Amino acid sequence: MATILLLRFPFGRYHANPWARHVNEGAVEIPPSPWRLLRALYAVWRTRVPELGEEVVHALLAELAAPPTFHVPRHTIAHTRHYYPDSRDGTDRTLDAFAVLSPQAELAAQWPGELPDALRPAFERLAASMPYLGRADSLCEARVAAQWRPSDHETWVPVDVAEDVAPHATATTVLAPELPLRLETLMARAVDVRRGGLLFPEGSRFVGYQRHAELVPLRRPPRAGPGEPTAVRFSVLQAAFPPETEALVYTDLLRQAALSKLKADPEDRPRTLLGGRTTDGRPMEGHAHAHYLSVLRDRRLTELIVWVPAGLPEPELVKLAAVTELRSSWEKDWRLDVRVAGYGGSEEVAPELVGPARIWRSRTPFVPRGYRKQSDSTEKYTSREIARELRYRGMPAPESVEVVPARDPREFVRQRPSQLSRRSSRGSRPGFFLELTFEEARHGPIALGHLSHFGLGLFEPVPAG
Repeated sequence: MATILLLRFPFGRYHANPWARHVNEGAVEIPPSPWRLLRALYAVWRTRVPELGEEVVHALLAELAAPPTFHVPRHTIAHTRHYYPDSRDGTDRTLDAFAVLSPQAELAAQWPGELPDALRPAFERLAASMPYLGRADSLCEARVAAQWRPSDHETWVPVDVAEDVAPHATATTVLAPELPLRLETLMARAVDVRRGGLLFPEGSRFVGYQRHAELVPLRRPPRAGPGEPTAVRFSVLQAAFPPETEALVYTDLLRQAALSKLKADPEDRPRTLLGGRTTDGRPMEGHAHAHYLSVLRDRRLTELIVWVPAGLPEPELVKLAAVTELRSSWEKDWRLDVRVAGYGGSEEVAPELVGPARIWRSRTPFVPRGYRKQSDSTEKYTSREIARELRYRGMPAPESVEVVPARDPREFVRQRPSQLSRRSSRGSRPGFFLELTFEEARHGPIALGHLSHFGLGLFEPVPAG
């Protein structure tokens, strides 16, 4: 059984400047350093619960000196700027950087093994008495838990200097105590360390941490067709999720990254199910080849799904699973770290897109392929285009097609940015948010219209009732 310290920040902010980093760099020490945690526990003992015995606290801190594993909730880095007068009648600027996270989210430090019974009550007292972590602005509530499971967390694992770190892995270094712990070194103030001509406190060392995605485990799903999976799910690892309006950017980049893993010759890359072309270079007919779809929550892109109704052969599945980074060669801001979270049948891998349901509602704008006649009303135009798209996929026309008020479709990128400049990538074609009602419940995924294989015109099932 593990020993776990859980920290919650009620104001949704965590302020902590990494050691040896200037405050105006705007850096935030996340995950927190083991050195910071031990100093905080020591300070709480001396100032808030001095009645705890010295022998017990010293033994407890020695047990906690080994670098723990950190589980960090989803967050983004932000800062405020402050200006103050200097001695030359001017102004100086300083940054207050912090991590923004949900007030209900818990950051966890997990040590392997269970504490001795004599030490656990002291740890619980110290945790309950901790007022903040990092700067005094970082008000926190702490508690000790024996069992806890991460949910939508990043996992940071300490790595030994002799261990290999994969080239695509995200890693950082934080300050930790030397082992065995020399307790007196925890009392060193930063100003005293500098005054002594040192860069780092005596008795401290840097420890490397490597980030892993905390992925929801999938059961081994039932295989489709001749034993081949039909869907692969990717988790987005970045702390700040991209906006939903740019979902098409990243589905386009995912396709490029997948094809780059397949063939050395760029002309041969699209000649696969992932590329949508036959071996003689012609576009594949029907819609059994790859769809690159987005999972959107709270107006953010949180996951990506590759759906191949015809089934993914093992060589292509292996290459697809090797994709870890999406990067644009023409726009530096378009970059995303991803990892495979699971693969198998679409019902198991992408249940939020499968249904079944009678009512399906647009998640991204439906962009018709055909042109609108002058005599067409919006309802007639969209109904005709939806019926044509569904017929092409072997599905019946819906009972009704209703235009629903939602986001302005013009906000969404509606042209593949790899083919156009960013200025014009939102596209000139009209888009609509629709609600489709069928006579009987239908299974998905349902993606219709222009660039439906890149996630435009993606519909989500509406639960009955």
